Amino acid sequence: MLKTGIRFKFILFTSLLIATIGAASSWFFSTQTRKQLEEELKKRGYSLISQLAQDGEVKDSMSVAQKAFFEEPIRRLRNLDIERELAYWRVLLSQGDVLLEEKESWIKTEIDTIPAHKNIEDITELVFNILFADNGEQFYNFIVPIYEKRTIADEEFATQVFGVDEDYNENEVKLLGIIQIGLTHERINKKMQTILWTSSIPLGFVIVLVGIGVSYFIANSIIKPVEHLVRITDKVASGDLSQKVEISSKDEIGLLASRFNQMTKGLKQLMDEKEGVMIELKGLNRKLSSINDELVQRNEQLKDTQEQLVRTEKLAAVGTLASGVSHELRNPLSAIKNAVFLLKRKLSRNVMPDIDEKVIQLLDIMDKEIDRSARIINDLLGFTRVARPTRIRSDIRIVINEALSRVKIAENIKLSKDLQSDLPMVKIDANQIGQVLINLIENACQAMTDGGELQISARKSRIYVEVGIADSGYGIPEKEVKKIFDPLYTTKPKGIGMGLAVCHGIVDKHNGIIEVKSKEGIGTNMIIKLPLEDKDAGTA
Repeated sequence: MLKTGIRFKFILFTSLLIATIGAASSWFFSTQTRKQLEEELKKRGYSLISQLAQDGEVKDSMSVAQKAFFEEPIRRLRNLDIERELAYWRVLLSQGDVLLEEKESWIKTEIDTIPAHKNIEDITELVFNILFADNGEQFYNFIVPIYEKRTIADEEFATQVFGVDEDYNENEVKLLGIIQIGLTHERINKKMQTILWTSSIPLGFVIVLVGIGVSYFIANSIIKPVEHLVRITDKVASGDLSQKVEISSKDEIGLLASRFNQMTKGLKQLMDEKEGVMIELKGLNRKLSSINDELVQRNEQLKDTQEQLVRTEKLAAVGTLASGVSHELRNPLSAIKNAVFLLKRKLSRNVMPDIDEKVIQLLDIMDKEIDRSARIINDLLGFTRVARPTRIRSDIRIVINEALSRVKIAENIKLSKDLQSDLPMVKIDANQIGQVLINLIENACQAMTDGGELQISARKSRIYVEVGIADSGYGIPEKEVKKIFDPLYTTKPKGIGMGLAVCHGIVDKHNGIIEVKSKEGIGTNMIIKLPLEDKDAGTA
């Protein structure tokens, strides 16, 4: 881009400069030529009208006012007009009458449209002016007075023309009238066009071509070293510091090349030193990275161990508490439930028609709350008494379908299943895994109170059979996800938070993994991963 830009700009600007100078020179030459031609035309006009004014026949014709006497003078006048520039001629008598008025046939302007001088008495010497016709034709107009009884010699006529004083009395002569002739400007225009097309334009074209050639030659002599320097600079910029600029001129470009070579030499030394330092730093970095990876691994192991320990202690404490409380509460609750049952029978409307309705309602509430308390106690006992799984080869699709058949799914919830057809058999306790699936499906349905979609999937991965239960409910806040498997933690208004803890325990006893993916406001996906291999089969 640099090479093309410099070359192009240099040639363009130099060519434009030379072209401008050539155009200015051509314009000046044309202007001066036009001025010279116009001056020559003016002199010829003076010469022609002086010849006519000095002709004796003209004076005699005007004295007797005879138009026919003008034929011979006009013929001689036209013979003198070698360049055919004479356009019209007019003779006015002193009374203002037109004695003669004619024009050349090739003149487009009508003679009567060319103005005649009205105040003849005011003309005492030769008058010159330029007339412009309506059709664009231009005429050099000459007017000279003609006097009676005095023959104007050459010197006297020149005196009148150029305004030199002479000792004679103009009042002693009689003004016969004036003669008016016009010379056309057309020959000058044609000659200027000829000069333009035969001299100015070819000369300008030659000047431009020469300018471009000279510019190209100068550009090559100047830009070649610069292009060479640019190529070397690109290679140095790409990392090849061994490059050297081979320019031996003694001018500024040669000095620049010398300084550039010194710079690249210094850079090469610095880069070599830098490479050595970088090699050492890379070795140290590898050691630090290895140590850091080891520390991270140890920290993760320590964190997992610590979490496992805390979880184990928590589960043990909760299990002990749950076992004791469950045993202590189950028997009293059974007695209370029996008492409520007997009261409901004794106080029924069949036995006591006038019984207060509120009493019946309160007994029903007591019965429901006792059942709820019994379920909580059963959950606590279930958490402490998760039996060692009896694992046999089972079809997980059958387990999923049985779990779905045992859960009532609301009508506003759409169920969709995607169970891989060629799933391998897995060694599981079908009852316990079914319990886990029932619990997770019920939780998913409870999360979609306003309806939604329940998606059940099963597929094989590299070492697991993965069962997914996804809902489009309200989701779980990110900060709460890690707590949902803790005992006694729940987000539901009713419940004690033991269901997911039991599920986690069952899956863990199957050497499996239960994962949670949830976004608040979008939904939750619970994934159960059951191992394909029978690792530690039968262990608690």
